[in-house]
Amino acid sequence: MAPIVTKAASAAAPIDSSLHSGSLLGLIILILNLIVVVEVLNSERSVSSKFLWCMLIFLCPIVGIVLYFIHRLLRA
Repeated sequence: MAPIVTKAASAAAPIDSSLHSGSLLGLIILILNLIVVVEVLNSERSVSSKFLWCMLIFLCPIVGIVLYFIHRLLRA
């Protein structure tokens, strides 16, 4: 016979706080992505250049953001 699991037994399980830190990091990366994409779209680049920067930022968010800011600093 299988043991019966009640709500009280499942509610007593500890909450893993490491899950929350990952969601905060994801939120920060999402906000940075949106800021950089808006900045790219408002720039005076060609349409193909804007498209490639946006694709890089969406496909590799952290690398894309870092490369964009390095590229922007070198052009200034």
